[in-house]
Amino acid sequence: MKKLMLIVIGLVIILSTVSAIAQTDTTALTASATVMGSCRLTSVTNLDFGTYDPTNPVNDDDGVGDFTFRCTRGTNYDLYISGVRTMTDGTDTLNYDLYQDIGRATVWAAASPGTTGISANNAPNTTNIYGRIPALQDVQAGAYSGTVTVTVEY
Repeated sequence: MKKLMLIVIGLVIILSTVSAIAQTDTTALTASATVMGSCRLTSVTNLDFGTYDPTNPVNDDDGVGDFTFRCTRGTNYDLYISGVRTMTDGTDTLNYDLYQDIGRATVWAAASPGTTGISANNAPNTTNIYGRIPALQDVQAGAYSGTVTVTVEY
């Protein structure tokens, strides 16, 4: 029994010495980041006017496209569509215009300032582009195309 008692006392002394040796120290780690105000165009749906009849005296050739953009919440942005609003078949030029509304009353600005806003969140924002080819343009039959640039400035 004395041997057992000596062994237990010895273990207690060893364990308390090991506990006394183990120490800890702590400090805080700070995480930081800077969030930049930014915007990006995520998609564009091209404008297809279909078939245009240059002999029809009524503006009847309308098309619809759109673009989607997203901005950091709280970021001021400016939207515009730059470039000459014409299509060509390589020889002739077919004019058109781009509008912000289905009634085709408000033309898309071709430069800044255009349509401005402040992003309420960073969710995608899809914006329509309504196009119209004016009637009675003197052009030959053929396939016409042209390119403009959609811009989100921030």
